[in-house]
Amino acid sequence: MKYSKILGWLLLILSLVLSSSMARGQEIFYDVSNSTGTADYLLGSRLVENAAYATTALTLSSEFSDNSRAYIDLSRSQIFPQTEYSSSMGEIGLQLRYLGIDDNQLYAGLFAYLNQYEEDYSYYNSEGFGLYGKWKYYVKTSQVMTLGYELESKKFDEIAEASNTIHNLYLNYNQSFKTKSSINFQTEIAKQDFWPQTAYETTGRIITTTVMDIPDNTLWTTELRLSQSLGPKSGLTIWLANQSLLNDEADSLILQDGLENPFIDYFRWEGISASLRLLYRVNSNNNLKIVHSYAEKTFLDVPVYEFDFQTMNYTLIDDNLVSLGYDREDTRNHLLLQWTRNWTYNQNTWLSGLELVLGLGYTQNQSNDAIYDYESMSYSVGLNFNN
Repeated sequence: MKYSKILGWLLLILSLVLSSSMARGQEIFYDVSNSTGTADYLLGSRLVENAAYATTALTLSSEFSDNSRAYIDLSRSQIFPQTEYSSSMGEIGLQLRYLGIDDNQLYAGLFAYLNQYEEDYSYYNSEGFGLYGKWKYYVKTSQVMTLGYELESKKFDEIAEASNTIHNLYLNYNQSFKTKSSINFQTEIAKQDFWPQTAYETTGRIITTTVMDIPDNTLWTTELRLSQSLGPKSGLTIWLANQSLLNDEADSLILQDGLENPFIDYFRWEGISASLRLLYRVNSNNNLKIVHSYAEKTFLDVPVYEFDFQTMNYTLIDDNLVSLGYDREDTRNHLLLQWTRNWTYNQNTWLSGLELVLGLGYTQNQSNDAIYDYESMSYSVGLNFNN
């Protein structure tokens, strides 16, 4: 109820802002993204095989002053033929900036969102509220430092113990060189604070109250990005990253049902990752991109159970799951080949850009949990347009 009121207030404010922009003759911008595709294991596990998807996302925004912007995002993801995995998302927000200080830029914003799944997985439904602020300082034109803070509070209605608030503090440094290369380094520390839960037990006229406080999770992440121009038409980018849990144990809710589990989120694993991207501009309207990514993930305290793929259910002995131990471990390789074609319409008020995206991907995920041990080919088509 608390977040529904916040979402309602922000929606009211956004409606007033957009109405005011229209009354003053200010332009309202839109961006529509559509994509469809199929994969051997679309949802990242062997529980859902040979599925297809269709996703549509709409963004409406208005800059009601030089330093402020309001937006609303709506999206729907439909899974076929397993429609029970489909979901919808909505987000509204306000963004502010202040550029009046020499060599400094200040940004702030707040947002609220709502995630809704089909009835079979309604326990994933969540609503949240967040805010952020960041300060950018230009040491030189080619050197920029950014200090930022983000807060996100998420509430799960049906599984209250999963509700949490995340605090994220980060520092970023970016420098470009005359050799048409750049370096970007970011380090951040994030804390996940679970909300205390109260349980009541009644014995006659005596009511016993117990407050359960799940321990916090703290995550430290570092990322290095190196970019180099290879000529007028091509460029190379390399990402290297590492994230570590600073707490000895990770608290989690385990629901292995085929979805990308929101309870096994990025606070549940630690490990290294790397990515290599090669971009080639065929001409002003055509781009070709090749990306290879690699990641090692250890999901701390996440159990592994024996699974029978003939019955598509967990193995039971004396009505008990057969445990294979803890700490699920994954090693993931992903290769993506993507072609993009752009069309620009400068004289059209309602349509200024159209983009067609074709993608071909291959994923190999090796895991000590058989559910997540798979190889998958993926194919996708996207069509995006805006004004």
